[in-house]
Amino acid sequence: MQLFGEAWAQKYCQKLNESEAYRKAATTWEGSLALAVRPDPSAGFPRGAAVVLDLWHGACRGVKAVEGEAAVNLADFVIEADLATWQEVLEGRLEPLTALMRGLLELKKGSIAALAPYAQAAQELVRVAREVA
Repeated sequence: MQLFGEAWAQKYCQKLNESEAYRKAATTWEGSLALAVRPDPSAGFPRGAAVVLDLWHGACRGVKAVEGEAAVNLADFVIEADLATWQEVLEGRLEPLTALMRGLLELKKGSIAALAPYAQAAQELVRVAREVA
């Protein structure tokens, strides 16, 4: 299953809906979030890719895998990094907050202030993604 591919995206949404911890942490979250990988032809992402999640009150209502910059137009928040950084995050070798502070993960769309109240939900998003990766 290719990371950021359609099958991976569908499995991720399914796992989010099965997670009681995510449901509780994200009860007030409303909006869409994209996890995007920068273009890297050598890794199979010539135009980049993203998983766009439709998240609503602790549920994943839908998900779409897209190529290129499409995620910026489809999501309220876009978090982008190179493939190596995403792999470190998803393997548990790098914490997302640390990666954001170091500039390895970039909030390409949206604001940190708007995301701050959902820190616990973000942690659960990553925990669940680690189960899929």
